[in-house]
Amino acid sequence: MLRILLTRQFSWSACLMATFIVAAFAPASFSDELYSKNKSANKLYNGKNYEDALKAYDNLILEYPAEPRLKMNKGSAQYRLGQYDKAEETYNQAKETKDKKALAAMHYDLGDALYMQGEQLSAQNNQQAMEKYKAALENYIKSLDLRPSDRDAKWNVQLVQKKIKQMQQQQQQNNKDNKKNKDNKNQNDQKNKDNQDKNKQDQNKQDQNKNQQNKNQQDKNNPQQNQQQDQNRNDQQKPEPMPQQQKQEDMKKDQARRLIEQFSDDDKDLNKKPQKIGAAGEKKIEKDW
Repeated sequence: MLRILLTRQFSWSACLMATFIVAAFAPASFSDELYSKNKSANKLYNGKNYEDALKAYDNLILEYPAEPRLKMNKGSAQYRLGQYDKAEETYNQAKETKDKKALAAMHYDLGDALYMQGEQLSAQNNQQAMEKYKAALENYIKSLDLRPSDRDAKWNVQLVQKKIKQMQQQQQQNNKDNKKNKDNKNQNDQKNKDNQDKNKQDQNKQDQNKNQQNKNQQDKNNPQQNQQQDQNRNDQQKPEPMPQQQKQEDMKKDQARRLIEQFSDDDKDLNKKPQKIGAAGEKKIEKDW
């Protein structure tokens, strides 16, 4: 069970005001008046009428602004109303007190307000909750330094230390889980990418096989067209003659043409009718043997 302010019938600050307020001021009438008004406010507080007690403490602070213990009582009323952030602010305004016991009570009550804020934040923001718990621990330690015999302060120091340690361990576990989830996600993403690449390669291979099958079928159905296509490809691949080679080929063609013309003339002579012996143009002999 938590040994924080909730286990007490009244706050340390309210108790201190009722016990030590008479000695706080020199004039008897002034002390009696403040003591009487504070006692009435404390009665409201002890009767759990915290809203009216808060109003009474506010009125007292307006009358006696230099008395820090009235602010401590106001902070305790705010705490009881669940106004933990406001209680923290009010307790901090009471740090000016010179009374050692009152200062110890202020740090204890401030620790309670900070702890309860941490409880509220723990379900929403662990980092902010951790900051509140650490601040609560600091104030409990300060209270214990000023009042070493306070068992409740000792208990709260141990309780908050354990709370902080648990949160740190939980945070470390969360970090490990997040890292593991991230690694698993990266592995799954890489695996999916590899599968997509493999599927794409398989699809490309299937497309290539299908195209080859279509081509083979076309070749089988149109052999003449394929031969003509092959001839066209060969003609296209045939290298163009170089200038010197072209010149030599032209010379060979010219010689061939002349030979053809020459043989053509001989053919014409051979086709003529043969002349008769002794006809005009016959040859004379030099000597009759």
